[in-house]
Amino acid sequence: MSQVKLQCALVVAASIGLAAAAPAHAEQVFKTLKENVFVCVSPEAYDDAMGRVRELDGRDIEPLKKELSEKKQCMFVDPEIADGIMAPYALVLKRDGSKVQVQFVVTFRKRIELLHRLTNRYVLVGWTEEANLEPKRVL
Repeated sequence: MSQVKLQCALVVAASIGLAAAAPAHAEQVFKTLKENVFVCVSPEAYDDAMGRVRELDGRDIEPLKKELSEKKQCMFVDPEIADGIMAPYALVLKRDGSKVQVQFVVTFRKRIELLHRLTNRYVLVGWTEEANLEPKRVL
């Protein structure tokens, strides 16, 4: 009978330990990219892109986004891309002053037929301002 009580006590203690550990795990904070920012192939390309954005002085940014994308210098992280960033979100690989090289995985889903979807995942690496990262709490 005492062995049964001991086993029950161990099970209860283990359950309490797991319950106590769960909130610590649930409070993990990662970093992700903000919406409407540029990610570029190098810190210099990022600086050049930001200089050109300042020169636009509030005018339409679409031609610049298209040009930088076609030249494979920078990509623009629009809300759709930001929503498609998957865990572990933006991993900082290197630092260069106020800029960081980040790696992130983006998923794009496209409906092909009624029940079929095409899913593409891309691992992207690029440079951006560290201020363009924001915390993402994972529950």
